[in-house]
Amino acid sequence: MAGLKFKHIYKVYQGGVRAVNDFNLEIRDKAFVVLVGPSGCGKSTTLRMVAGLESITSGQLFIDDVMVNDVESKNRDIAMVFQSYALYPHMTVFQNMGFGLKLRHVKPDIIKEKVLAAAEVLEISDLLDRKPKELSGGQRQRVALGRAIVREPNVFLLDEPLSNLDAKLRVQMRTEITKLHEKLQTTFIYVTHDQTEAMTMGDTIVVMNKGYIQQADAPVTLFEDPANLFVATFLGSPQMNIIKSKLKVDGKKIGVVLEGVESNVVWLREETVKQIVNSGIDLEKEYLFGVRPDHIVIADKGVPAHVEVVEQLGDETIIYAKIEGHDKNIVIKAPLLNSVKSQDDIHLNFLNERVYLFDEDTEHSLIGMPSFSKLPAEVKRNGEIKVGKQTVTVDEEYLSHLMDAAFEGTRLLTIKPEHVSLEEVEGSVPLNVKVDFIEERTNYDIVYAMVEGITPYLIFRASKERKIKKNDSLTVYLPLDNTFIYDDKENNLFAREIVYPNMTSCSVSTLKDGKRQVAINNGEKLVYDELTYEDGDYRFLLKQDKLEVVFDKKTAKYITEGPKVKQPLFKKKKAVVKDEVKLVDPNSIITEAPKDQSLTVSCYDEEPQKDLNYIYVQIKGFDEYVTLAVANNFSVYKMPKFKVVVPSDGFELLPLE
Repeated sequence: MAGLKFKHIYKVYQGGVRAVNDFNLEIRDKAFVVLVGPSGCGKSTTLRMVAGLESITSGQLFIDDVMVNDVESKNRDIAMVFQSYALYPHMTVFQNMGFGLKLRHVKPDIIKEKVLAAAEVLEISDLLDRKPKELSGGQRQRVALGRAIVREPNVFLLDEPLSNLDAKLRVQMRTEITKLHEKLQTTFIYVTHDQTEAMTMGDTIVVMNKGYIQQADAPVTLFEDPANLFVATFLGSPQMNIIKSKLKVDGKKIGVVLEGVESNVVWLREETVKQIVNSGIDLEKEYLFGVRPDHIVIADKGVPAHVEVVEQLGDETIIYAKIEGHDKNIVIKAPLLNSVKSQDDIHLNFLNERVYLFDEDTEHSLIGMPSFSKLPAEVKRNGEIKVGKQTVTVDEEYLSHLMDAAFEGTRLLTIKPEHVSLEEVEGSVPLNVKVDFIEERTNYDIVYAMVEGITPYLIFRASKERKIKKNDSLTVYLPLDNTFIYDDKENNLFAREIVYPNMTSCSVSTLKDGKRQVAINNGEKLVYDELTYEDGDYRFLLKQDKLEVVFDKKTAKYITEGPKVKQPLFKKKKAVVKDEVKLVDPNSIITEAPKDQSLTVSCYDEEPQKDLNYIYVQIKGFDEYVTLAVANNFSVYKMPKFKVVVPSDGFELLPLE
């Protein structure tokens, strides 16, 4: 059996189309993990990279602690079940199931033994002499599963295996695959776009969108504590209600005013008010209020609403109602037996412990368990990080991954709630906290703890068995592998690659016309009208965030005008856009560079952030690769070779040692 580890996996196709972005995940042995998301989110591409059917552009994939990036598919000890059954029509069920073993020159008696055993598990022993055309869809899917089982692989990969089945058969096969996983005790990775399949089958669900992992956790956790707006609205049926809102402060109380209508006020409970106040969010800003249909109650008092439609579904009632100022219907899930009828005027109460607030710009969840805890911190180059009145010390390895901007002023020490440990773990730093309050969840408790000297909470999970109480003083441990430094614009200043000093040697001289020349040790020269440095030899330090990329005409046109629209062959069909790109102002990019103030560089990798892109480049004359932080409209996959403009403040000259 085997576990898997994905470390900064990227898949970029020709032309710079990103299918998978910075995919980081650890899958324990014998787990059942479901990748779920809309079409085009990268889930099948991820599965195919595990199978070895797609190359990995960047990052590392480990199976059973062995890196398999360059290991051929046949040697990875995995088996894949495809959406199409891919059975050989001229072979019997027995022959189809044993064909892979036959290709590996397994002895016939062993093949027979394995096929019969798998057929018994799948309850298809009576079908072994039939051919695929004589089987139903469900039977064919069992045969496809059987073909994978006989190989006894360490990892099963299933790519939407039930999508070709009718609704009734899908429910049956869901149960069969879950039972099969329990019998085989093997790692399963299952891809689907169906949230019901995901919620009912996986012990861990990985929600993906636009190539990124949005959240990876147990099904109940995703439902109770969605990390962002996408996860909140993707999971759950009917979908979560999302309403524009503003916050209202009345003394120590904070309410949410839905759509700006004063009669639509939802007052928040004391714990939620504490979290909002301590998070330091802007109380004047507009936010998105979220509440699931299950958590709205019809009452005598509350937010006024007018019933539009009532649907009786046998075991429950779905009510669609309008509130003032909101264009869409509010959806309420109510018990079957209730007296509400279409056109009734009612009042709605919202269960305070089950409401959500999302930032309209970042779409992050702001109350409950957040994506990350973010603590103001000052990072020093000697490895000390000051958090409130405490100082923790990180090692040289950690420091070697920090961008220069990490050491500039107040930054944010950032960690996911699930990564905070109550036990000392290797490679972690301790932090003393005091518990302010606790919220109970189905599988764990959420602990809101205070760090002396700063306002925001450190929010983390704790096992219910720990029985943590209010006012408890605790020492928690932050594993450095999962602890990052962010700026206030959501850029992670902890790079996945080692950040070497962008340093080489140079000499400064004065030219005949009075201009000053900096000759880098490979002979490339930069010329400026003025320099504050005397003629002589120096160490040349290239600054990470002061250089500007010079775009070629093709890429400049792409990022300012967008991708070409492929016209359809037939008029009735819609035009097809190959990929999406966020358009930029043509005046914000450079297409021509002064010859004597630019360097030619070649890229080998990149690490996109929120509004920056960390690019790892080779520049002649530098012994190690150079790390630069440029605007996120640039991609090395569009322009692997280019020029950068080096302004006079884009470098620093240091004395020779």
